[in-house]
Amino acid sequence: MPNEPKRPDLTMEELRARIAAAGITIPENRLAMVRKLLGEALAPLRSRDSRTIRPLEPAVTFDAAGPHVGTGQGGTGHGAGRE
Repeated sequence: MPNEPKRPDLTMEELRARIAAAGITIPENRLAMVRKLLGEALAPLRSRDSRTIRPLEPAVTFDAAGPHVGTGQGGTGHGAGRE
């Protein structure tokens, strides 16, 4: 949208957090280049308003308690056979 403020570029702190989350090592002298390339790669995504995109499928939900807990029904999952 033309009236929205431009989102700031990827900060060095954000870049370092992404690198740490990915579990990779990037030399300090390469961070500026990686920041530029990642910023360019993310630009199309950052320019989109995700609220306007209709999901293709409903979100998956699950209940950890589920109907199997406390019913005496066996299972093969984690904790199967415990009562």
